[in-house]
Amino acid sequence: MAFDPIQEDCLRLILESMRRDRIYPLDDAPYIERTMERFRENPSQLIACDRDRSFHLMAKATEILDYRVPFLTDEAQIDRQEALAENHLHEAVELDASNWDAHRMLVALDAPSNDAYVSYLLDNRAAIEQDLIATIEAADDVYGREFADDLARRPYLRWLAATASHALIAGQYRLALDVVEESLAYAPADPGGIRHTGMLALAKLEATADELKQYRRRHAISYQTAGPLRRRHHMAEKTLDAWTLIAEMSAAYRSFDYKGADRVLHQLMRTYPESAEALYYQAEFPEGLFARVNILPGSQDELILAISEATPLLQEGIGAPDNASFASWIANHELVRRALQNHTRRAPGPVGHADTGGDN
Repeated sequence: MAFDPIQEDCLRLILESMRRDRIYPLDDAPYIERTMERFRENPSQLIACDRDRSFHLMAKATEILDYRVPFLTDEAQIDRQEALAENHLHEAVELDASNWDAHRMLVALDAPSNDAYVSYLLDNRAAIEQDLIATIEAADDVYGREFADDLARRPYLRWLAATASHALIAGQYRLALDVVEESLAYAPADPGGIRHTGMLALAKLEATADELKQYRRRHAISYQTAGPLRRRHHMAEKTLDAWTLIAEMSAAYRSFDYKGADRVLHQLMRTYPESAEALYYQAEFPEGLFARVNILPGSQDELILAISEATPLLQEGIGAPDNASFASWIANHELVRRALQNHTRRAPGPVGHADTGGDN
């Protein structure tokens, strides 16, 4: 559901190693395994050009910013890590001016506002499109075509995903949905999960439950791949992801169909066991700068991420004394309260980890 920067770095380096060694066919398993082992030992031994070095530095910056810094608690350490990551990104741009991921991440770090970041993404979209077209047209051998057919397209998909997600945050829901539709038309399999942003944008545009179902049917290819926790008997109730369930719950809540909203909340809590704390606290998780962070489909982490991304939906109704927000309705729902009480009785003591930070 997300782009893995380390995996992508490895794939790029393996492909370039194959080019240098004239390895063909490209599915030479023994060669790939040997090269992967070299990558695990020391990726630097596979880097032979500025383009590869640039992407490798960007991947290292992503590891720091998206997967390490959010779990640190010491401000001095956070500052050091962010400075190191920013240096990696600046060097990446110097080595390869067409490293669009590095350009985008640097702007995300320094943009004065979310609106300014959305404007940058819109203003520079044509440049990355033209660069991608040039790369595809220049592919004149099997290695270049392999790169152009997949790896070269991923920065463009990440650009679109960032545009859609930040347009959603900026309240530009129609723009967010339009960009999602363009991305899904270009890459129907949706490797980055932009369909989830589209689902939230639809809900913010006050789509009905039927319109949400039509969206899923229209983009059935992107919803076909089921994670390991999505397997079910063919007669069982269809298992939906957290973004879809939150959107459906919002549609029911917004139309005063509280029984329908109750039913969807119950389905959400069955799909994601031990979900009460996430639904009660509704913590906002920092958005990945490179892409949506990697999480296991069907896991509690997926629910936490979906709740965080659904903040624009959850905040509906805030400020109206006679109309409690959607977030409050969920947090104070009997199903959530009861589940929290049952959890407390089963596991007395402080909730969560005894320590803070560390690996997650």
